[in-house]
Amino acid sequence: MRSAAAGMLLAVACCAQTRYLEIELSPGILSESIFIRYRLDSDDLGGWVQPRPSVSSYWISTLHATRIRALLYAPSCAIQTLDLPLSGSNNQKYSLNCQTLPKVVITGLLTRKELLAGREVNLQARYVARWAQPFFGFDPQLITTVPIGDVVNVSPDGHFKLQIPDFSEDSPGEIQIWAREKFSDKIVAQLLPAGPQSIKTRMGGLKIQSDYPAEIVFVPCTEHPNRVQDAFGFTLRSNDADACER
Repeated sequence: MRSAAAGMLLAVACCAQTRYLEIELSPGILSESIFIRYRLDSDDLGGWVQPRPSVSSYWISTLHATRIRALLYAPSCAIQTLDLPLSGSNNQKYSLNCQTLPKVVITGLLTRKELLAGREVNLQARYVARWAQPFFGFDPQLITTVPIGDVVNVSPDGHFKLQIPDFSEDSPGEIQIWAREKFSDKIVAQLLPAGPQSIKTRMGGLKIQSDYPAEIVFVPCTEHPNRVQDAFGFTLRSNDADACER
């Protein structure tokens, strides 16, 4: 996980704010595709930037804060962290540059499709940043997940292929694959790898590696009564055991 040293977020309207921090996007970074999770020391839960198309900067008010911490990701780039003291009444600017990473291919076969109850789904990988809880100072139950790679279809025979950044050199964590209903975009299942054991994590993800087996078999886990997750990847997990076997 590579670190930078500066700031971030909200969007577009800056002038009415009395103190703010700007993230300026470098050329080539698509503003509608970024992910930024942050916490001000004056806010227990923090927040996210709302991505918007065709903007060159994002802004966040820092009026009542003395420090900001953030996790930033742009597609195909290294994940960055910020831990920045905020000084006096000064407005600050940070340029977000892309440190391009090579691609890793995950080739999968979705079995037990009957568990999806006939729903048509798209798939997307998510990077689970378990290290982010102590970094932000969050409660251990608050987990940050980052959507990575393109949304892909599943072929009629269950095959799919995902391309994700190679985080194996600098980003500890795990990769999870989630299924969304095509028409509602609602999350309906996590795909659990059936094997081999050497690539699986305890919570049903894939260990971060620079390459994976030629084909990985997955089973949909559709029973998550205690999992709450929003569009930005914020997860609140209860202490109760999940209904799906891992």
